[in-house]
Amino acid sequence: MKFIFKNLGPIHEAELELGDLTILAGRNNTGKTYVAYTLYGFLQWWPHLPQFPEFLDELSEESLSSDDLVRVPNMERLVRTVKEKGQAEWPIDREELSRVQKAVIQKIARDFSAGALLEVFSALPEDFEDASFGVVIEETFPKNVPSRTFRLPTAEFTISEFTIAYSGGEILYLRRSKASTADIRNVKASATFLSLWFLRFLFSDLPAPFILPAERFDTSLFYRELDFTKNRLVELLQEMGKDREMDSSLPFRVINKIASRYALPIRDNINYIRDIPYLQKDRSELYDSRLFNDIRDMMEGSYRSSGDDIRFRSKARKGGFDIPLHIASSSARGLSDLYFFLRHVAQKGQLLIIDEPESHLDTANQIQFARLLARAVHAGLKVLITTHSDYIVKEINNLLMLSQDFEEKDEVLKKLKYSEHDYLKPESVRAYVAENNSLTPCTIEKYGIDMPVFDTTIDKINRVSSELESRLTYEGEE
Repeated sequence: MKFIFKNLGPIHEAELELGDLTILAGRNNTGKTYVAYTLYGFLQWWPHLPQFPEFLDELSEESLSSDDLVRVPNMERLVRTVKEKGQAEWPIDREELSRVQKAVIQKIARDFSAGALLEVFSALPEDFEDASFGVVIEETFPKNVPSRTFRLPTAEFTISEFTIAYSGGEILYLRRSKASTADIRNVKASATFLSLWFLRFLFSDLPAPFILPAERFDTSLFYRELDFTKNRLVELLQEMGKDREMDSSLPFRVINKIASRYALPIRDNINYIRDIPYLQKDRSELYDSRLFNDIRDMMEGSYRSSGDDIRFRSKARKGGFDIPLHIASSSARGLSDLYFFLRHVAQKGQLLIIDEPESHLDTANQIQFARLLARAVHAGLKVLITTHSDYIVKEINNLLMLSQDFEEKDEVLKKLKYSEHDYLKPESVRAYVAENNSLTPCTIEKYGIDMPVFDTTIDKINRVSSELESRLTYEGEE
């Protein structure tokens, strides 16, 4: 899959393909965050499309006048068949299923561009005039797609269990199990839910996203103030509701007037922080990898939730302390979200997006963070970062070289204090430089990423330093 971005802030047109680790580098105000936010918004939005049967029907109607016709299943007809016979089949070959997949994702992307893109950025229409997002699938539908079993709740709260599968490369079928025919009573409601699972079957390789925006450093400071404002608004609306002479539209005008202008990633980050006290009883799928211990080592401390408060406990040998997170250092605040995510939330295959992970980290911890990214990939996450850090990129280059074979490798690894979980294979990494109103893909080979955006700056400051040193040396000799 390739993701296409057009007219988004500084980005005029750009393409992005995700790897297990994807790096967006570049100077300030070149569009990295626009790309990251848009991708997050799309991946968060598309599984929750309303009115799925109507969505598929519209696609079918649109295709009637097209030269490249596609057939999409009639979900209500399939549900009726399953209700009567226990199984329904929809004959289709791989080539045709590929056309369905490509047509459906193009329609989803168009609908996202037209209706949801502005909401992602909480922007005005004039701010995103002609902006769009697209998805291009270049390969055919895969031969081996795992079947999916899911529970189908009907309007009467009864449950049927279904399997959706692509069998032998010839038939998409639905099979009911562990349920009687009486379980399906509301065909339309069941078809809506089934449409959701059909789309998830088509796009099983689209990852669920989790984002840590650059604003995460301040979220722990101001989310309580937001909660206070929200509660005050509720009280105000209740008072207004008691006045029968009050204009009934006024409450909605009040809400619109004071509604948040935060972008979706920031709003979701605020909600995530609010939920941390309730997440602590859960273990992430990556818990046994103990990735959160890397953050403990970097910060020389740990995090815990106490009631509605998050606290940071320093484990320094001298001067240890236990304080509320909002008065801890910016580095401790910035890594707290990632700590709880890795410990309680993360799922294999999920896309973790981190905006400027190097912010407020010293150079040694930036290097350690690069290793944490590699370990997260090995544990099953996909990761996308935007960065200005030469240290992170240089260490990732080291990890790419570690994946190669060379003499006395075990001895070298032991000497340099690396493990096999620190490797990164070149084919698993994608890297781009945001420049010239686009994204320039970087060459990646056994020596690492060819990313001149950092080397050019470093070379320039080294030349200046050499020039000044030579002048001072010449003056001293005189």
